[in-house]
Amino acid sequence: MSAGRAGAGYVELLGTQGGGEPHALVRKAWDDSALDDKRIGAIVIGPGLGTDDESRRRLGLVLASAKPRVIDADAISLLARHGPAHIDGPAVLTPHAGEFARLFGDVAGSALDKAREGARRIDAVLLLKGACTVVAHPDGRAAIDAPAPAWLASAGTGDVLSGILGTMLAQIGDPFEAAQAAVWLHAEAARRAGPLLIADDLVAHVRDAVAACL
Repeated sequence: MSAGRAGAGYVELLGTQGGGEPHALVRKAWDDSALDDKRIGAIVIGPGLGTDDESRRRLGLVLASAKPRVIDADAISLLARHGPAHIDGPAVLTPHAGEFARLFGDVAGSALDKAREGARRIDAVLLLKGACTVVAHPDGRAAIDAPAPAWLASAGTGDVLSGILGTMLAQIGDPFEAAQAAVWLHAEAARRAGPLLIADDLVAHVRDAVAACL
């Protein structure tokens, strides 16, 4: 839903079937060949993926794809357990502090230091979520977001960020720039939604955040 509200022209959810709202979201059973669809601008994997053997296999297929990828949630847990040590091709990893520690162990320094080191090790853009989110590139470039609204610390809001990021990655192309745009839109949607939000509330304000940039 957040990918669609962020401006994606077509969003397909692989791994589920059946109807439900929003009706604009296309739901299909998992099919390995679906990843070859030339219309795909970006793939988001992790939220709701699971961590069993089939989930690991699906993640492997996505990692092997040349498509730009957002790697979040369960996909990060699988990487922490099974690797690989480096990500080939355009990708953004979106760990929070606990997931970062599982991926990289005890890295000394500030959030900026950690994000830069993580991006260097994994050879991909790393978006380290926190009160001040850091986006780091493997070449050492980094961007630090202004403090996000405290009410973003709510279950599911990270999944909303991944959806926004998937759309930004498909539209912008450059993972470093796309991650920065997604972080700003995510925080702006939270500011517009106001305190005591849940993730569903946040989705409803993503469109307003995008419209503010037009």
